[in-house]
Amino acid sequence: MEKVNGYSTNLNVQMLVSLMLEHGIKRVIVSPGSMHASIVPGFQYNGNFEMYSTVDERGAAYMACGMAAESGEPVAIVCTESVASRNYYPAIAEAYYRKLPILAITGVHDYAGRGHLQPQTIDRSESPTDTFNLKVHLPVIKNKADIWESNILINKALLELKRHGGGPVHIDLPRSDENNILDFTAKTLCKTRCIRRYTYNDRLPKLPDGKIAVFVGTHAKFTEAQSKALDAFCAAHNAVAFCGHTSGYKGKYKVMSCLAANQSKVYDIFNNIDVLIHIGEPAADEATFIRLKSAKEVWRVSPDGEIRDTFKKLTNVFEMNEDFFFENYRVSGCEDKDSYLRECLNVVENLAVPVENLPFSNVYAASCIAGKLPENSIIHLGLSNTIRIWSMFNFPESVCSNSNTGTRGIDGVMSSFLGASFAAKEKLLFCVNGDLSFFYDLNSLGNRDIGNNIRILLVNDGGGGLFKHSGSESYIYIGEKDLNPYIAAAGHFGNKSRTLVKGYAESLGFEYLTASNRAEFDSVYERFITPEITDKPMLFEIFTDSAEERKAIDMMKSIDVPVGTAAKHVAKKLLGQKRVNAIKKVVSGRGK
Repeated sequence: MEKVNGYSTNLNVQMLVSLMLEHGIKRVIVSPGSMHASIVPGFQYNGNFEMYSTVDERGAAYMACGMAAESGEPVAIVCTESVASRNYYPAIAEAYYRKLPILAITGVHDYAGRGHLQPQTIDRSESPTDTFNLKVHLPVIKNKADIWESNILINKALLELKRHGGGPVHIDLPRSDENNILDFTAKTLCKTRCIRRYTYNDRLPKLPDGKIAVFVGTHAKFTEAQSKALDAFCAAHNAVAFCGHTSGYKGKYKVMSCLAANQSKVYDIFNNIDVLIHIGEPAADEATFIRLKSAKEVWRVSPDGEIRDTFKKLTNVFEMNEDFFFENYRVSGCEDKDSYLRECLNVVENLAVPVENLPFSNVYAASCIAGKLPENSIIHLGLSNTIRIWSMFNFPESVCSNSNTGTRGIDGVMSSFLGASFAAKEKLLFCVNGDLSFFYDLNSLGNRDIGNNIRILLVNDGGGGLFKHSGSESYIYIGEKDLNPYIAAAGHFGNKSRTLVKGYAESLGFEYLTASNRAEFDSVYERFITPEITDKPMLFEIFTDSAEERKAIDMMKSIDVPVGTAAKHVAKKLLGQKRVNAIKKVVSGRGK
């Protein structure tokens, strides 16, 4: 038999060896065993690792403590599974309290075998609280998603060795599969992404030349310092800040890109971005987020310093305040640049919404109300269908907007909105909600502290509108008739009763408005947005039809495309031509 003269073909092993080198981990202490046999020869073959052998795992871990304390560098300890790995605990506790960067790599037979009396297979999913700063269990790699997950977990684990003072970390390394053979025929390590973390005391990396953009997720209202820092950064690097209604940024370089991002046509403003700076939390504007996935690399800036690989292109994490980051990349004395901004504004400001042709719908309501909201008012947007629609329209600059984008659940929209109204009693607050979300939180309307400063727009289309879009897989594969009873939950709450909400609202002291078509809406919506706080809170219920809602959304997503072909363009964009053709075959085979 030939001697080992290469790396294991196991991609987990290759990524771990490669990233250990990238992160400066070169000392390895190995104890005997078989479950870690796939990685040890890789250390030997590479030649850049300083290797030691110790039979006793307890002693090996203590040896690593002494080595890490003396050198100030991370040390890896590697062993097989079962009680061998348990013997690391005494020294790992020592490392935990002394913040010593010890990386424990332990082999494992099969995660699924835990608890089934398999030989040597013990449950290591949990450890005592004062042992490891972080534990990760690498997935058995079967597809690209597993490769991505493993890459993130390894990077996260290795970065944790030195984070916040440092400490021990555990990586569980599984065999490839039940038929895995120790195959060491790989002569080179696979290319894998290295993620680095920077803090206030680090020397920050150079910003590459090229096209720079910022993506602002949900964010608290920008402070003056934050806004000035972002403006100066964009001016220096000819960058823009792509924003949605929950981004909180009002500066010069803001680009409200949702409508452009929703178009079937792909605009160049989203293409060829060399570095995307990602700030904020989960985004309301999913369309822009999807377009920006083509960026070459992403830098994440957040005080939490966590690995948030939202775009799956993350290379650098900056654990610091945003204004500190942007100030460090500002170029003093240079001429302000705004050609990218002008290019973006030329696109977004020239997309003419076809208001005159829109059917009566949530879209039509947004087209009439969004730009006319009273100055300095606040608007809360319901999730799913509502926020997708209203994100395509701009609000006046002084209007603040909010939404429960943290989890995007439908269950607390009304209560969150009312809580905001209690904290801002002197301001006018609006809420836009679909019927499922409204009725889910209906009891909140009976709160005795509700003031006259609230206005609620209820869009009642008799079920979950999101599932009935032309591009929705539920709509395409199942059809509206079959998805209505359960997926879209149609027919509940009086099945679009014209009296249910009216009677409830008026009994609670609300002024009730309603409309079922464009003419009725046009005659009353100005009352709904009157800028003065009236003597009663308002509830404006509009009744729409799912087919008309679908048509309106198709029109909004294909502004540069003839209306008759809008639905085809939307479906093709979201699903791809092959899937559209497959769906056509299925539909034609079963009939209408």
